[in-house]
Amino acid sequence: MENGVVSTRIRLMQPEELIDTARLWCRSKDEAYLPWLAIEATYSFEDNLGYFRDTVCANHRVWLADRKGAVVGLLAQADEFIDQLFVDPERQRSGVGTALLAWARRESPAGLALYTFQRNTRARQFYEKHGFRAVAFGVSPAPESEPDVRYEWRP
Repeated sequence: MENGVVSTRIRLMQPEELIDTARLWCRSKDEAYLPWLAIEATYSFEDNLGYFRDTVCANHRVWLADRKGAVVGLLAQADEFIDQLFVDPERQRSGVGTALLAWARRESPAGLALYTFQRNTRARQFYEKHGFRAVAFGVSPAPESEPDVRYEWRP
């Protein structure tokens, strides 16, 4: 703890942390998307785990936000693209997401891009607060087929 602020350490996810990280990802997605993204409720943990392992982890570096030995957030990034950024619902609004974005900027200092759902107003406000600009509006691929927005950050 420094000046009353709990420090957040960012580190690479280790293979043995896959299941616990996928659980955190699921809790965070449920909190962010339910009830308006109905398809999210149809996925079992095994479905989510398979997607997280075979798609997210296979195609991105997965960074974990760690506070006092507890994983409190995750960032999946490939070059300038942020594919996933989620914070444990109990730790939101405590600087974890900001620390993960700062890490992503260090990893890709020329700029960043990401997509989020248009209805995810909390995420949109978070990214805009941190200097991201909406550059395109569209629809996410199936199975969600939900209106989305592409955000970019440039230094």
